[in-house]
Amino acid sequence: MRVYADAVINHMSGGGNDIQNHRNGSGSCSKWSGKEGQAGSPYFTHNWTYEYNENTGLIPGCEYPSATYNAMDFHCERSLNSWTDPFQLNNGWLSGLTDLDTESDYVRERIAAYLTDLISIGFSGYRIDAAKHIQPDSIAAILGKFKRNLGGGDLPDDFMTYLEVLIGGEAQLLECQYSSYEYSVYFDDAMKK
Repeated sequence: MRVYADAVINHMSGGGNDIQNHRNGSGSCSKWSGKEGQAGSPYFTHNWTYEYNENTGLIPGCEYPSATYNAMDFHCERSLNSWTDPFQLNNGWLSGLTDLDTESDYVRERIAAYLTDLISIGFSGYRIDAAKHIQPDSIAAILGKFKRNLGGGDLPDDFMTYLEVLIGGEAQLLECQYSSYEYSVYFDDAMKK
């Protein structure tokens, strides 16, 4: 049996579900306590927080200590208002999820280390979730670092990775015109480099 990981490498959690206390901005000012991530791993987001982070003394801003990501490892918060604009597809926060800066070499190294760890515990490959929200050059760079981590040789015979690139109105951008945001010929060229 082969097992493939659903690798979520474009983003982290949405805001407002960290271990800080929260309140909304409406007139009633409801309050709720925070929650921890998987296995008790804390994380800090900026949405609806009104207390300073106990560890840093600052207002929380996209901190994921267990994953060693801080606020500088994310794209600035922006709505995803266009599915045909490459900038928004890559930098927009999909459904309010904190969007990793996959152009950053540090972020690429962390993702490649994660993918390497998954192979080391027996996964045969990946389904890369929300791949169309990561530039093809960034995916190619991440997979290049992953291959380097494995020693640079051939991948295992049963290795396979596939990308979730759902196509709707943005088909021209993603599949039909050769550009740096096209997932067929351009992506293939980027992988060969």
